[in-house]
Amino acid sequence: MQRALSWTLSILFHAVAAVALLHSVSLPPTLPEELMEVELTQVEEPQPVIPMPAPVPVPTPAPEPECPAEPPAAAPLPMDKTVVLDDAPPPEPAPQAEAEPAPAPEPEPDVVEISPTKTLPPEEPPKPEEELAEDGLPKKIYVRKDGTVHRGAEARFGRAMMGDYFSYSAQEFSGQFRTKDDRVISIIDARNTKYGRFLIYDSKNKTLRRLKQAFGKYVYTIGPSVYADEPVTGSVTFLAKDDRIERFILVTDDDRIAHYPVKVHVREEEVAFDGPAGRIPAQFSRPPYDEGHAGVVVVHGPDCADPGMVQAFTRTLSMHGLAALTFEPRGCGLETPSPAGSGELAEDTEAAFAFLAAHPSVGADRAGIWGAGPGVPAAIRAAAQAGPRFLVCMLTDALDPGDLPGRETLAALKLPVFWLVTGRETARWRPLLTTLESLRDKDKRAFTIVVAPARTSREVLEAEGNRSSWVEQVADDHAALAASWIDNLR
Repeated sequence: MQRALSWTLSILFHAVAAVALLHSVSLPPTLPEELMEVELTQVEEPQPVIPMPAPVPVPTPAPEPECPAEPPAAAPLPMDKTVVLDDAPPPEPAPQAEAEPAPAPEPEPDVVEISPTKTLPPEEPPKPEEELAEDGLPKKIYVRKDGTVHRGAEARFGRAMMGDYFSYSAQEFSGQFRTKDDRVISIIDARNTKYGRFLIYDSKNKTLRRLKQAFGKYVYTIGPSVYADEPVTGSVTFLAKDDRIERFILVTDDDRIAHYPVKVHVREEEVAFDGPAGRIPAQFSRPPYDEGHAGVVVVHGPDCADPGMVQAFTRTLSMHGLAALTFEPRGCGLETPSPAGSGELAEDTEAAFAFLAAHPSVGADRAGIWGAGPGVPAAIRAAAQAGPRFLVCMLTDALDPGDLPGRETLAALKLPVFWLVTGRETARWRPLLTTLESLRDKDKRAFTIVVAPARTSREVLEAEGNRSSWVEQVADDHAALAASWIDNLR
């Protein structure tokens, strides 16, 4: 016990002594480290700034050629010569040697042979005694002749939507369509003519075919000739964008790939002007874009023409940059058409030209008259009185050379005239060509003469009959020639 107490007192004594020694010792204060002193008055010489070299411009690659909005401008036609484009008819396909028909193979047992031209029997309504399904509809599915299979409310809804909501007039189906390789395909509304259907004219192959409605109202088939529908050699499927027909899919046996021609949407409107016998309704067609285009009054003759054919022609002109004004001759709008003569037609043409020359989108210095076929005599008479900037005379098979005026009247034409001789029988215009060449060479008349025989095949010519001139006018070649000549008059 005494030892423990001594250890405790010893520890306490040493602790008190250590504390007393610590308080008796004075240590110097600890100072912070000295900072580095920097002289800030020294100024260094600025380094010269070396400019960066100018970047070398990198040539941008040329853009890929696209489908031109307008056809390329052709070389100007000579004004002092007669141009003959081609007087040779298109080559006819060589007749193939008839081979002996191969013997038909014997049908296998339990196999029924079906003819490729076999048609479906007439559609019959379901019989009352037929067994019905739970929903009250026949268990059988009936196939209509147009290839539509329908059964139930969902099918009826689809048919109603396609038939009512997506409905387009004939003006949307017809028109000028152009491919990427500048191939023009025309859809002509000829349902009110002897053709009875839409026509398709291919400017590349020079073929004319009728379209047969196949499936719904947007799919048509093409046959091997104008009036033959089978065997099917191609199809046309119209495609819409918004509320307009924009293009169609063309598939034919002649091409290895499908084509997608795009429609050229020309601007069309109904107008009216004052004539000698009262107000005359007319159709005015303009190119798709811009203003200030050249314009023509189209005179197709005193006879009543189908509006679909006339519209196809004016759309062709507007596709090539020409505004076109057309009107019906007097008496064509009656229940019993009784068209007036060439004199009344010439008077109405003068009134139409006055309206066209005053239109703000054309102007008097860009307005002319276009006589087509039987309308050439009236166009010449109206041009002598109205004084247009130019005159186009398209001489076709539908015009008799004896209906044209004589040398004295032709010599009085002191304006530029484009004489386009076309059709199958261009040789009968030789006396007129001699007169025109004499007036051009001796009397210095501004006559441009182009002889362009029809290049259509014999089969198409026979099918067209007396309406061949209308299909020729719709052809892309004639409109392009006249539009090029008019542009060179500036």
